[in-house]
Amino acid sequence: MPLRRADDTSYTLLSNGSATGASVKVRGGEYTVFFEGTLGGATVSLQIQTPSGGWSDIDVYTGATIRYTTIPRAQTGVLLPACDVRAALTGGTPSGINVTLVGAG
Repeated sequence: MPLRRADDTSYTLLSNGSATGASVKVRGGEYTVFFEGTLGGATVSLQIQTPSGGWSDIDVYTGATIRYTTIPRAQTGVLLPACDVRAALTGGTPSGINVTLVGAG
């Protein structure tokens, strides 16, 4: 059964970033996540904080991880519980990375 909580907030996870962003608490529901910028060989992923405090890449229900190695622009939909999320950057020399999570409201 899909989660249908209304959250019309836009969350900035990275703004002109070049490293993993700080965690952001979201209310939960349906979201679209937007990725923009120059990865320069890096990987960017959307991560959720686990109950034990670790971080894990978010998988959508199809089993695909929300992770990109090429953008200038990419987007995908995701259902999230109320939780802490972040945009993680690994490897390469990323620059000007913007990641925004927009609630479907």
